[in-house]
Amino acid sequence: MKWLFRAFLVLMLLALGLVGVGYQYGQTLLLPAKPEDTGKVLFEIKSGMLGHEVARALAEKGLIKDELAFRLLLRFHPQGKDVRVGFFELSPGDNAFEIFEKLQHAKDLSRHATFPEGLVIPQVAAIAKKANLIKDESRFREMASREGKSFGELFPESLEGYLLPDTYEFPYQCDEKVVLKRFTDEFKNRVVPLWEKRKAKSPLKTLREVVILASLVEREAQVPRERPVIAGVYVNRLRIGMMLQCDATIQYALGKQKAVLLYSDLELDSPYNSYKNYGLPPGPIANPGMSSLEAAMSPTPSKYLYYVRDDVKNDGSHRFGRTDEEHNANRVRYQR
Repeated sequence: MKWLFRAFLVLMLLALGLVGVGYQYGQTLLLPAKPEDTGKVLFEIKSGMLGHEVARALAEKGLIKDELAFRLLLRFHPQGKDVRVGFFELSPGDNAFEIFEKLQHAKDLSRHATFPEGLVIPQVAAIAKKANLIKDESRFREMASREGKSFGELFPESLEGYLLPDTYEFPYQCDEKVVLKRFTDEFKNRVVPLWEKRKAKSPLKTLREVVILASLVEREAQVPRERPVIAGVYVNRLRIGMMLQCDATIQYALGKQKAVLLYSDLELDSPYNSYKNYGLPPGPIANPGMSSLEAAMSPTPSKYLYYVRDDVKNDGSHRFGRTDEEHNANRVRYQR
């Protein structure tokens, strides 16, 4: 009988030891890794991760105090298998049980950014960087300027003009290619169907011509109702073989904005100088919004060949003229 008593005693000691170990680990799970730290840490559980990998990743990010204790929690807790794949916002100030609870409720995290009308590629890159969509502005500019064709046959090498302005939602983790694909997909989904409906009646032959003209309209028009009228002015000039003489093309060729252009600026040797070259410039000079694209597809029919800014109203509107005489009279009367 002595052996039975000894076996019982050993089992009791083992049980007490296990209880002690369990109690110790239980207490560890109640202790935050950094009690005073209330900041948020982005944590991702990827598909296929095992329990020990999750515990190790949490420990490496400083979110839990004891990796083994958390592994045991995942292994033996009834809801240990309910941990979800996805993104989580966790805090080192939470204890392991609180973190365990949060791991059962993944968040669909995303990022948002607004890109106004009339920007050029470097400005789009700067906004994307500020919104944490990309890490490398130069890489974004390079891809947008030289790798446009990789996003579909519709696009030229440079995506200038095809980065449709809007407020976009992006995946929380994205890169330059993801951002550019979001832009080009939006262009294909919104602009291309509209062009297919309107191209039969449009004075322009191709969608590329539309995008180029729309970029001029975007940079020249400040009052929305004037967009199709200004588009019509440029179409009239194209029809009679008149130079477009668009100040915005000079600004683009200069690579900077100037409040007032000098006569010397108009002599700039550039294919984008519409004071020295006939027809549309070789590419868009900005990324136009839908209103300017619609105006370029369906310009307002008129006999106007000129327009000048109305400094009397000073509201961004213009005065339009059909002849040199009307144009000169408008300049004398409305420009200051």
